[in-house]
Amino acid sequence: MSYALVEKLKEQYMSSEKWYSLRWHYIEACILKSYLDSCGQTASETDYKFVKQFIDRLYDADGSIPEIDVSYYSIDQIRMASILFELYQKENDPKYKRVLDLIFNQLKTYPRTKSGSFWHKENYPNQIWLDGLYMGQPFYIQYIKEFEDGKDYSDTLNQFANVRKFVYDEEKRLYAHAYDESREIFWCDKTTGRSPNVWGRAVGWFVMALVDVLELLEGEPADTAQLKRLLKETIDDMLPHQHESGMWYQVVDKGDHPENYLESSGTLMIAYAALKAVRLGYLAQEYAAIGKKAFDGTLQKYLREQDGEVLLGGICKSAGLGKHPDTGVIRDGSFDYYIHGEAVVDNNGHGVAPLLMAFNEIKLYTKG
Repeated sequence: MSYALVEKLKEQYMSSEKWYSLRWHYIEACILKSYLDSCGQTASETDYKFVKQFIDRLYDADGSIPEIDVSYYSIDQIRMASILFELYQKENDPKYKRVLDLIFNQLKTYPRTKSGSFWHKENYPNQIWLDGLYMGQPFYIQYIKEFEDGKDYSDTLNQFANVRKFVYDEEKRLYAHAYDESREIFWCDKTTGRSPNVWGRAVGWFVMALVDVLELLEGEPADTAQLKRLLKETIDDMLPHQHESGMWYQVVDKGDHPENYLESSGTLMIAYAALKAVRLGYLAQEYAAIGKKAFDGTLQKYLREQDGEVLLGGICKSAGLGKHPDTGVIRDGSFDYYIHGEAVVDNNGHGVAPLLMAFNEIKLYTKG
């Protein structure tokens, strides 16, 4: 299969801020990670310059990033800090380390559930969302790995174990989007605490968190067997719901519903995780074909060129639970909400970032 349009999208996407914003935000963090990963393969100065210039424009004259608010606890805010590790390694500029320290120190006072997991945000008390594992845990692991004398990773291992214990639905053999330990929020089941539906991108965030954390823990004093089991189990559980095209539905286990749709971002996240896990030896070789089928199927259905511009469609623009902190919109976690409550868009970073991450893995897979 030709990937020329993916290459073209990669070049177009970083050439202007049409499709993303200059901000400290997890979406842009994922975009930047895809270019850093590409740079790691090719040593492309263009990719690295794009990332560095983006980050540097967020700093003020005093060497601080005004957008970061450590008085507000949001796990989403942490994702972007992971980009700074490589910049600090390459540039040895103390402004990057200052922000890394700032974010790490916030984790010391970050609110937690009684079971020990980080709240998703302070305005979502006692809640664990699958998204949050990708937002916070890779940074947490990497900071300890690079800067702490005591290499204790037990906190992260426990937080992944909590997700399996509380967010996994044994009957469905799938993960819900989120869990409320207090059972107080309106969207949760009052017996289990779980949200009612299986959102594809939430599962995507989770498997990306697993594979990236496993990579960071290579050679470290941590028993990663449990994480590897979770990674295999999660992907195995998704396979009965994989469409013949290779993609997964927005609401994973309701593919027979006529209003459901095949969604790009969650599919591409799973593709990335499967391909990377095979490359690093966490999954057997046959899982690479599953990842490649998901990647190719998404391209066939949703990647197109229009008026000289490459567009990736089928992307759920955003989704969450509870009252949106900015808009006040109430998100109830119902099937109707996931299908009709959020726009389906082109070239949003939620989809383009995992497209480019998975593409980096596809290139290594096809080369090997």
